[in-house]
Amino acid sequence: MEKFPTEQDAIKIIESVKGKKFSEYREKWKKINNFEIETEFPYFLHIELLYKCNFRCPMCTHGVPELFEKFAYHERFKKEDVDKVLKEGSKYGCPSVSFQGDNEPFLIKNITDYFKLAKNYGYLDIMVNSNGSLIDEKLAHKIVNSGLTRLRFSLDAFSKETYNKIRIRGNYEQVHKNIENFLKIRKSLNSKLPIVGVNFVEMKNNTHERDSFINYWKNKVDYIVFQPFWKPDLDMKYNEMDINKKENEENIKCNQPWQRLFIKGNNEVHPCCAMFNKYLPLGNLSKMSLFEAWNSDKMKELRSIHKNGKYYENDVCLKCLKQKW
Repeated sequence: MEKFPTEQDAIKIIESVKGKKFSEYREKWKKINNFEIETEFPYFLHIELLYKCNFRCPMCTHGVPELFEKFAYHERFKKEDVDKVLKEGSKYGCPSVSFQGDNEPFLIKNITDYFKLAKNYGYLDIMVNSNGSLIDEKLAHKIVNSGLTRLRFSLDAFSKETYNKIRIRGNYEQVHKNIENFLKIRKSLNSKLPIVGVNFVEMKNNTHERDSFINYWKNKVDYIVFQPFWKPDLDMKYNEMDINKKENEENIKCNQPWQRLFIKGNNEVHPCCAMFNKYLPLGNLSKMSLFEAWNSDKMKELRSIHKNGKYYENDVCLKCLKQKW
């Protein structure tokens, strides 16, 4: 199997820039993921600023009309909403934040202002995923100067033929050009950050391109991520995509309820980033704080069942993790 730079390798670049404080945050992050430390506030805030995308990928809720109808909402976070969330996180020393969910984040014209705001509030690790379609030269300069630490491009293909089947409405040549231009601009600004990665969700229709994808990108970007296909809804069959990479049932635990809160642009709060997290509501920010959501009985129960390998005690978690075995 081809070797390639992983996200863990690339994080060392951030550590070289940010220093000891960042390294300490990463050490604590590992302990949280191993269920060794239960924090008083999430260590990671995952913010979906709006539910909107310019692509219609078939493995996403945006690409399936009935799922779009089920999960879509029309509200969106404004600057005061973002400030409220970041301010509360800063109060409790939360070190990391992502500004992306089931959407294309750069449809928000002023999103780099939110990256800067997070930096000013003291967040150490500020990240975002993108389909890469909107990052022109002007935006690339703003991103590099914003304080963003990680930028990951979702591609899911090596060839144009496969890309066109998966990244519906995407322009293969333009996206590649945007990524390459971004890397040149980052270099011209003498910056190591944000670290840049490319993402590949493995499915039946693209897994044959894995090695070609690695060979093309391994010397261009800071890291490459491969992810297994995860169904966007629990009750639909995706036999044409699922490659059935299974794990031992006994080894399955989910650490997301130990790491993060997922906040949507309609103020809903959830314990994980699954596209179907609507089935696991914790509450609404109009009626509760993030601290209250994190320390709620429901969230504590989720942390307990996953630490103890009893995910099956929650119907949604059982259906979700059944995909792995």
